[in-house]
Amino acid sequence: SKRDRDGRWPLEVQYPGEMPVDLDEGEGRPSRWNTLRALRVLNWYSSGD
Repeated sequence: SKRDRDGRWPLEVQYPGEMPVDLDEGEGRPSRWNTLRALRVLNWYSSGD
């Protein structure tokens, strides 16, 4: 698993170009958005839907 000790998933790739808002801290840093997506998938999977 790529999850860190704090239970967060890192941002692996930061695509070139400007974003109107910084969404994450940068490559290799914990990503709130990746963590949210991963937790939603795990919750969906464990619920059996």
